[in-house]
Amino acid sequence: MVYKHTTANVHLCAAQYLRYVIIPETLFNMYMGGSLSKIAYYSTVSHRKVLYKSDGKTLIDGTDCQYERSDIERLHFVKFETKYIEQCLEFIRVHLLSNKESMNGKSIKVTGGGAYKYAELIQQKLGLTVEKEDEIECLMKGCNFLLQNIQDEQFSFTRHSNGQAEYNFLNAEPNIFPYLLVNIGSGVSIMKVESKEKYERIGGTSMGGGTFWGLGSLLTKAKGFDELLELAGEGDHRNVDLLVKDIYGGD
Repeated sequence: MVYKHTTANVHLCAAQYLRYVIIPETLFNMYMGGSLSKIAYYSTVSHRKVLYKSDGKTLIDGTDCQYERSDIERLHFVKFETKYIEQCLEFIRVHLLSNKESMNGKSIKVTGGGAYKYAELIQQKLGLTVEKEDEIECLMKGCNFLLQNIQDEQFSFTRHSNGQAEYNFLNAEPNIFPYLLVNIGSGVSIMKVESKEKYERIGGTSMGGGTFWGLGSLLTKAKGFDELLELAGEGDHRNVDLLVKDIYGGD
């Protein structure tokens, strides 16, 4: 089976330092949008370090190895094109579930339009009942968690006159409000976030990732979303965008 997906992961700091601790029992959840479906799942990775005497060479007891063990917590992200929903569910069945029978009576939290469209298919394939969650509320909670706990999740960006880009990464901190969140999915929503509980949608457009994907498919030979992103990374938008210099003249 060849899975059409991409993966990424985030290294979490020690649980006692997290401002919003991830509950280990919640192993994985899903977002199912019109264009892409995404899985977020939690895991721990064990590391062992050999213990030495002060001379840095001799093992502590001289014979058997002694180890110091630590567990590193990670959040993993897997992305599928929603048209490959069958492969997405197969990935979950193979990699995240012990067996279908053991999942009977248990549930999975899903957000996005697919939580309604594919609820029956999820239960049939995985043996899990779908708990539908509000998409915007999940978005707010997830964004707040990342900004307050994960390093290098926020940065300022400057493009200099010579074309070079400069990124200045900011530390995670508790005082993140207020901020604007621009959520680019198949469409675009602009959210004003004033606190953990207070937020509102102040704008948006139907032209987003879906429009990009559709036009890209018509104008290029790209076969999928990730291939289009790679092409966009190699291109220069100034060759097609209307710029201020095009109106006023100059360099």
